[in-house]
Amino acid sequence: MVGRAGPLSYLYGTHSFRSLGHSLFDTDISRTELLSGLATEALGTYGNLFLSMLVALACFTTAVGIVTGTSDFIRSRFNDSSKAYLITAIVGCLLGVLMGQFNVGYIIAVALPALMIIYPITVVLILLNVLPETYASSKVFKVVVWTTILFSIPDFLSTIGLSEAMEELQAFIPLSIYSMGWVLPAILAFVVGNTFMHWGGMKKV
Repeated sequence: MVGRAGPLSYLYGTHSFRSLGHSLFDTDISRTELLSGLATEALGTYGNLFLSMLVALACFTTAVGIVTGTSDFIRSRFNDSSKAYLITAIVGCLLGVLMGQFNVGYIIAVALPALMIIYPITVVLILLNVLPETYASSKVFKVVVWTTILFSIPDFLSTIGLSEAMEELQAFIPLSIYSMGWVLPAILAFVVGNTFMHWGGMKKV
């Protein structure tokens, strides 16, 4: 992941340095055109070729991870059935090919609502799994994850056309304007959960 992030970081860093004091692109430029323009600005005529290879590798590894992970989960729900794994993998690949026919902007628009829920939970689960069990008991897991889900809902609703309705609520949630309103509540839930666990006699599940 770090290896793939490096080249993209270089592209964005180059753009930031060159655009100091003036803008290289129109404000209404699309995401695809912006990324393509950054590649050309940073790497010249071979920029788009390099970008295509980079995106292809990143998308391939991500797709493989999603398909195999989902297939493993479905197999575990059907008594370790190899047929369930195969069917899920085939359906996942076909859906991936189908979605790949649309432009990047449409794919992002479709995926964004789900990502507003999935990514915060994924980040929290990864961080909790890294910590020692002393600080990440099953009870703390539940408290932090449910808090993350709860505070991710306003971000999710904002991406499905309810942004105006969520404005007042998000104004009271720190970092919500950056779609990260779940961060501080999750940290607070982690601290409070561990405090009760170690000092309040909270029973382990």
